[in-house]
Amino acid sequence: MTAADTSAFRHERRTLNSATLTSGAEQVIDFVLPLFAGAVLGLSAGETGLLIAASQLVAFAVRPLAGVVVDRADRSVVASIGAGGYGIGCGLYAMSTGLPVALAAAVVTGAAGAFLWVAIRAIIGERLPVDSGVFAKLVAAEETGGWLILVPAIIVLSITDYLWVFIGIAVCCLVAAADLLSTRNRRVTTDSTAPAGAELSSVSLAGLGGRLRPMLLAVAVTMAAEAAISLLLILHLQRGFGLGVAEIAYVFLPGAIAMSILPSHLHRLVVRFGRRRMLTLGALASALFAVGLAFAPGPAWVAALWILSAVAWAAVIPVQQAVIAEAVGRAHLGRGMSLYEAACLAGAFTGSLAAGFLYESGSWLLACAVCAAIIASGAALVPAAVKRLGVTNWPAGPHSAPEPAGEGRAPAPAAEEATAETKTPKSRRKLLTDFAAHSALLAAAVAAAWVAVPDFSLATILGIGPDSVDLYESVRSLLSGGLDMAALTTTALRVWVVIYAIDLIWTAWKTLEPRSERQEQPSR
Repeated sequence: MTAADTSAFRHERRTLNSATLTSGAEQVIDFVLPLFAGAVLGLSAGETGLLIAASQLVAFAVRPLAGVVVDRADRSVVASIGAGGYGIGCGLYAMSTGLPVALAAAVVTGAAGAFLWVAIRAIIGERLPVDSGVFAKLVAAEETGGWLILVPAIIVLSITDYLWVFIGIAVCCLVAAADLLSTRNRRVTTDSTAPAGAELSSVSLAGLGGRLRPMLLAVAVTMAAEAAISLLLILHLQRGFGLGVAEIAYVFLPGAIAMSILPSHLHRLVVRFGRRRMLTLGALASALFAVGLAFAPGPAWVAALWILSAVAWAAVIPVQQAVIAEAVGRAHLGRGMSLYEAACLAGAFTGSLAAGFLYESGSWLLACAVCAAIIASGAALVPAAVKRLGVTNWPAGPHSAPEPAGEGRAPAPAAEEATAETKTPKSRRKLLTDFAAHSALLAAAVAAAWVAVPDFSLATILGIGPDSVDLYESVRSLLSGGLDMAALTTTALRVWVVIYAIDLIWTAWKTLEPRSERQEQPSR
């Protein structure tokens, strides 16, 4: 690996780490802001809606400007300023005592988030020609932040108050800003990564939007469906099953973890079967989730179905982003990503608005059926939009298989073997560092459970002693509709301990085996 390759890899890694921190902060804001507005600021439902709408409206309006700035300036610096600005917005929330300061915080976070995410997606898009799975890594990093930051924030909220939650996520944003700033002064260059005939060297933002219109419309439709089904699910868990904030978060947690793990693995299927086929399968799987949601008997079944939805989106979202990036080329990544983000926001706003009316209609089955129909339409809309853009159906680049000569044919096995051979096995130091991180994460989860769960002990998660929880009985109770949070937490930790033991054995085996043997195998 050359010095330039090493520098590019470090730049990518720091950008992904920053995405994890800032995505977690953003999702904490999305989750706690309505609660904070009512419980602390004493805002009415209308004022709370105004507060949330202000952030979304500013974010939507600033996106085009952010795209232009990102294409003309150092993208790492723009991303760093965006992360720092988001941290300032979190600080303003912490100091809020009424609507005016909170509204200022909403405006700041909306504008800062626009610059932050357009810049991060543009930085990641620069790596697309050499790593076709780079957007899958970005989605995984964002979703990791969704549970790695959100879960501790909820625990902190249950122990202290909102002030420390806002301070904590502000610190996350400032750390991300410093990390992004350390990668500044990377020269932005143009290239010819756009499809032949695109002629994007001097295209305006409006012209670019016109060329991307089919894909942007498809993205808006799918994002509207995702936002609608997510809000419907929250409303149903709260009003249909009577769950509290923490319990709702735990229902979403398995899907969030799946979204943080699966994107890179599913990218291998995209390479093998093509983008359009995977987009079709993803839309159908998500529609199946919406149908199943109508008949879910309890929260545990909802959590299991949410994992199915997570699998679908883990495949779909990276492909959408990669297609946009490939269509516009490196010189216009900022503008292209700003249009993509604007389409996502427009879809999310429409979907959230429609979900409220659907739920108030009184028919849960009708609400799920409408969402399923919209999601299923993406099985035709999105692949057709990809084809119309003229981008390749099979990702290009040395980390993926080459485009086959015939439409609908999977890459040859020899190409897959060549791809596997290019992967570098993990060093002993990397193996031990990863295991140390896994150990620290488990220790933090155990410590949090020790504080939050009454009568908690290590014996309960190890399955020993008179107070231990029977794993089979816990799972059966959950599937029957019961949701005792102490039992759920203990059961989840017991499963985690089993996985940790397997991880320990695997790490010890890979660490002790001769280096020559590890070099012959692709890394995990």
